[in-house]
Amino acid sequence: MNNNSRMMLGYLGFIPFGILTILPWILGEAFTKQAYFLLTVYGAIIMSFLAGMSWGWNISSKKNLTLGILFSLISFFSIIIGYFFLQVALIIFAITFPLFYIFEKHANEFMSDETYLKLRRNLTSAVSGCFLLSLLTTF
Repeated sequence: MNNNSRMMLGYLGFIPFGILTILPWILGEAFTKQAYFLLTVYGAIIMSFLAGMSWGWNISSKKNLTLGILFSLISFFSIIIGYFFLQVALIIFAITFPLFYIFEKHANEFMSDETYLKLRRNLTSAVSGCFLLSLLTTF
């Protein structure tokens, strides 16, 4: 897959994060909990997808496999946590996405490509910003 396709798919994948973050501002505060819970569910789906990709980066590395599984489990449990304690789930994802970026930066050979590195950094920053902004608007 070329860099243009990666960029297009990456930024298209960001659209639900952006929409779910601003949806309560458009539809009103009554939809805040539902929109932000869906944000955590979508975040869990994306994080699980990213974590699953890590299993193929270096198949001889038990560390990559273990961390990939750990990120997937954090995502799954964050959905459950988000159902009862939405703000906690938003905090978890605001932290987890940058942590995954750091892990990926050290383990994924694609990160040696400056274009891909920039794409992942931009997307991670934007997604974390969505979770932080959502957190701030729940108070």
